[in-house]
Amino acid sequence: MSHFSTVKTKLANRDCLVQALQDLKLNPQVHETAQSLKGYYGGSQGQSAEIIVSGRTIKARADIGFKWNQNNAVYDVIHDEYETDPRLGQDFFSNKLMLAYGKRLVRAKAAELQEQFGECAIAEETNGTVQTLRLTFSGHQEVKQYQRR
Repeated sequence: MSHFSTVKTKLANRDCLVQALQDLKLNPQVHETAQSLKGYYGGSQGQSAEIIVSGRTIKARADIGFKWNQNNAVYDVIHDEYETDPRLGQDFFSNKLMLAYGKRLVRAKAAELQEQFGECAIAEETNGTVQTLRLTFSGHQEVKQYQRR
């Protein structure tokens, strides 16, 4: 039976979440206030979210929503697993989305740290199932020369 389920996450940064969804070609719609989700049977089943991936984007009959959870200061995922799992895979939220979100979060943090540590280069490495992002900061060195008198 098709129905919406709510999944707890650790997704707290709105910009990184939206960018990660864009990286995954899911074209999220971002709203200031929660909007109704479209479910399998057409109704919202009382569910709403601020960030919505239309079901049409993944050729599904139900939307995917990311609703801000004020108590935990994170976004909860609201989706119909009967619609999302066959199209995105069972590990989409725990693996693919988290990986894309993590990359965006690292890049955002690197941008913040550039002021302190200088220009930052980011290198990606993949070894089997392990993916590594390596940050290298150029660092500003101040060189002073003194003359002897």
